[in-house]
Amino acid sequence: MPRPNRKFALQFTVGAVALLAVAGVAAQSAWRPEKAVEIVTPSAAGGSNDKVARVIQKSIQDQRLVPVPVTVVNRPGGNQTLSRLYVSQHPGDAHYFDIATPSLTGNYVMGVSPLKHTDFTPIALLTNEYTTLTVKADSPIRNVADLIERLKKDPESVSIGVSNLGGTSHLTMAVAAKSAGIDPKRLKFVVFKSASEAITSVIGGHLTMVSGSMPSVNAVVQAGSARVLAVSAPRRLGGALASIPTLRESGVAGAGSNWRAVIGPRGLSAAQVAYWEAVFSRAVQSDIWKKAIEDEGWDGAFMSSREFARFLDAEYAEYRAILSDLGLARQ
Repeated sequence: MPRPNRKFALQFTVGAVALLAVAGVAAQSAWRPEKAVEIVTPSAAGGSNDKVARVIQKSIQDQRLVPVPVTVVNRPGGNQTLSRLYVSQHPGDAHYFDIATPSLTGNYVMGVSPLKHTDFTPIALLTNEYTTLTVKADSPIRNVADLIERLKKDPESVSIGVSNLGGTSHLTMAVAAKSAGIDPKRLKFVVFKSASEAITSVIGGHLTMVSGSMPSVNAVVQAGSARVLAVSAPRRLGGALASIPTLRESGVAGAGSNWRAVIGPRGLSAAQVAYWEAVFSRAVQSDIWKKAIEDEGWDGAFMSSREFARFLDAEYAEYRAILSDLGLARQ
């Protein structure tokens, strides 16, 4: 099976010179937004995608980076396809954007969505976010070894909440199981609108565990209602997560980045792309964004439009290989 680590570990940083160059291009552009801008998120309010959207919205508004209102619109559903279908209905209109995740590729490869990454205009990759395996505080599953042992005995005895199939959280758990000799096709995945909804089900005793982002489970973990078994980062994270082992430390594969990015409808002009690339590059330099990076456990990894386009092409090839190996590819 192809190793997903290359894509998952891939991170880019943009230096100050590059950011100034992008801003200079936008400054020379005659294009400006003329009506309210919608940042559409594919998950419900409170989910990790929603948090990214609202922090970036606040950063843009507080710095007055654009001359029009910027709103966040939640369009959950369809395994994260409804938001993208909505944005795709506005070709050439640079007032509609989607908070994209790896499900953009996964959904197409699995045949869930007819929309491929090339059906959109890449604007910028904003951040990486790593998957955590989280259980109720009093769960008998104390660590990843306990989890693997239970899955080997009966894979269907462990219900695993994810926010969508084909996304990083789903694939991280599937790859980890396969590396431990467990058929990932036998895992019992339960899809929720967001990982924050799934963790509520865990706390209520209706679900065994959640494979989801740290921000989605952070509040209940800090409250002592849940425990994180491991994180999918390529190395141990800092701060409050420093004591949490990685999946690799725990003896299984599955390093995975659930990146968050901004995409627009197809047909945007070079001037429109340059304008928004400059806006988002400035937004991620704000104190608001930097604080969110620290508080939420995100990993800043800004990527320009051109870099992000190359990244998506590479990810498409890799996801096809992984999902084909798991028997999930349809395209």
